[in-house]
Amino acid sequence: MFKSQQTDTIDSYFDRFQQLHDEFTPYWMDHIFLHGGWWIAVLLTIAPWIFWLFYRKKDSTHRLLYAGLFSIIIGVSLDYIGIALDLWHYGSKVTPTFPAWSLYHFALLPVTIMFLIQTKPHIAAWKKGIFYGLLTGFIGEPIFVWAGYYVMTGWEYVYSIPIYTVIYIVCDWLTKREAFEWLSKQ
Repeated sequence: MFKSQQTDTIDSYFDRFQQLHDEFTPYWMDHIFLHGGWWIAVLLTIAPWIFWLFYRKKDSTHRLLYAGLFSIIIGVSLDYIGIALDLWHYGSKVTPTFPAWSLYHFALLPVTIMFLIQTKPHIAAWKKGIFYGLLTGFIGEPIFVWAGYYVMTGWEYVYSIPIYTVIYIVCDWLTKREAFEWLSKQ
């Protein structure tokens, strides 16, 4: 295929994606925006950060935010792959954008991980990671499915457990790097 043909083909895919977004936005405005589920999603997006601001260990802010940012990047990336593979999608969104579900990836995931990292630091990270995976996979996800925010089309709750466990363990590991010890002495 010639380069210009390839460019035209790719352009047509992005044009279709833009058309889909243009069609979804009015639907979102009429059926989701400012309705009950949207307000709950906004509350669940803002409230975790307010909670974290008050209950974080102030001297650990930078290292915890580092872990939170890592969880956001990994979460959004894996979410994109899952949606592209038609494993799940979302029934309600705070914003009319594709595909990320900002409620979870930008609030609940990082804040719960950061809070768990600073809570009972003497417990082994792998134990807390398994706890987090089980909590998220068997309690968090079913609640969001029940509430209609999350629609699983080819995914099972049990698949999430090792993924959330590993994300937590890596985030915990990132917060324990020597660079943070050096930074806190400055």
